[in-house]
Amino acid sequence: MARLKRYELYDGDGEIIRDLDLTHDDAPLPGKKPLGRDQGLRERDAWEKRQQETRSRRRYFRDSEDDGLGPPSAVFDDFQRFEKEEEPEEKRPRYRRRDSHRGLWTAAAVLAGMLLLAMVLLALPQLTGIRYRFLPNLAFVNGNLISLDPEQEKTFALCRQEIFTDTIYPGVYIDQLQVGGMTRAQAEEAVNRLHANVDRTFDIEIAVGNESWHVTPERVPVSRNTKEIVEKAWALGRNRSGDPRASGLTPFQDRVESASAMRSAPLSLTTRVDWDHEALRQMVAGIVNYVNRDPVNSTVQSFDFNSKTFTFTEDRPGARLDADSLYQQAAALLDAGETRTTLRITPEKVLAEVTKTELMNRFGLISAYTTETTKNENRNTNISLSAQAINGITVLPGETFSFNRTTGERTAAKGYREAAAISGGQSRDEIGGGVCQTSSTLFNAVARANLEIVERYPHAWPSNYVEKGFDATVNWPGLDFQFKNNTDWPVFILASYSNRKITVNLYGMSLDADTRIDLESITTRTLPQPEGTNYVINASLAPGESKKTITGRKGYVVETWKVWYQGNRETRRELLFTTTYKAYQETVEYNPGG
Repeated sequence: MARLKRYELYDGDGEIIRDLDLTHDDAPLPGKKPLGRDQGLRERDAWEKRQQETRSRRRYFRDSEDDGLGPPSAVFDDFQRFEKEEEPEEKRPRYRRRDSHRGLWTAAAVLAGMLLLAMVLLALPQLTGIRYRFLPNLAFVNGNLISLDPEQEKTFALCRQEIFTDTIYPGVYIDQLQVGGMTRAQAEEAVNRLHANVDRTFDIEIAVGNESWHVTPERVPVSRNTKEIVEKAWALGRNRSGDPRASGLTPFQDRVESASAMRSAPLSLTTRVDWDHEALRQMVAGIVNYVNRDPVNSTVQSFDFNSKTFTFTEDRPGARLDADSLYQQAAALLDAGETRTTLRITPEKVLAEVTKTELMNRFGLISAYTTETTKNENRNTNISLSAQAINGITVLPGETFSFNRTTGERTAAKGYREAAAISGGQSRDEIGGGVCQTSSTLFNAVARANLEIVERYPHAWPSNYVEKGFDATVNWPGLDFQFKNNTDWPVFILASYSNRKITVNLYGMSLDADTRIDLESITTRTLPQPEGTNYVINASLAPGESKKTITGRKGYVVETWKVWYQGNRETRRELLFTTTYKAYQETVEYNPGG
């Protein structure tokens, strides 16, 4: 069996070694089989193998480092191999692959190059815009191969030069002046020169009463719409003439046809002289603002509480001009070309809503109410003083009148005296007793004048000077009587006491003609007086003394109705108040003594 020497390394690629004779020294070592290789490849492989052996031998005897095979053996069976001189280095044999189809591949490469060159030449005009002089100019458009016609290219260039220009297309006239081929600035200048000597002066007088205003070019500038018409002339032929899907023309073709059509059928535009509409509107607005005035209503100037007479201001009518109507009339004259004319306008007279005559007929006594007093001098003094306090008061529209605020606190310093008054369900003397009759009389006059009742309180039991539900008690500073002037006119209060009678008159705008308001009291329920007598010990009384403090009384539930009359006929009614007067048990205070 052949032995592998230390410098002969196995370089196979893992082939399976089959049927190899390894018992003879000259048997081939396992390794790569050069199957399917030509002579050139085999020579190159042999050279590489010899080079590898040489490198291994040199490394083993010249390099001290371990190569993985262990140290050299002391007994070596091939000394001659290492004692002979090194052979000169062989050159690597050159290898050229032999290919029987080399010519065919060469021809194919040349053909492909020619095709590529042809494609570049074909696309060059389309990509760069270069035109061939002696070769056809081709291009791909929408999947089709087209060729350039030199004559059509010249025609297209001429059309493009004519269409894509900043001038007005030929065949356009403005005021019979040919402006085709001009720029917009040139056309505007030419049209202005054409009308340079046209007279544009005018003077239209607007007369209103004794005043007059003149419409002149200085106030209402005049100009010719040259710029607007020149823009329209420039746009002719540049806008599409119809639906591109219906015509089948491209935008360029459509513009070319429109421009060509104007050559054979010219188009004419006309300018017109126009005036400044906004300036005329502003002038008319100034005239209307000067002429128009609101009417002045008559109103109450004063009221004499002694003579009970009114003084009224004079009413003044107003004037009104319709701005739109005046503008339309003036504009019509300008549009018609009038140069010298007068427009006379009569303003509409606007009467005052409230005249002095009407107020004189309607202002007067609105309502009045009188109650009779007792013979008690102190009480009558208090009633007279409170009547004087509210007399001569003017309640303006929207203002609220307060009895307590007007009379103030009823004190002895003001002259008020002690008199009977209801307090805590008992009748007792106190300063200002009796003024409730003044407030109740005022309440009745106010309700009959259809004024708004803001605050009103009933007595503990019905009073004998008014019907049930017609009273309005006051007490400083808590209980108050208040009403609001809910009309558009002032209300004047006249109150007086004389001969045991107190009267309250309200003057102002009277109710509608033949209309009056009255109050009606309806007792809906009577509350029985509690039986027996309630005795209450009062140590402040003398021993054995007794005094009746509360008189037994029935109670009542009363409805106060506000009723309107037209003449003697009732027209409507509304519930004003529901008043409850409670029932009282007779009460006696005493001191048993002892």
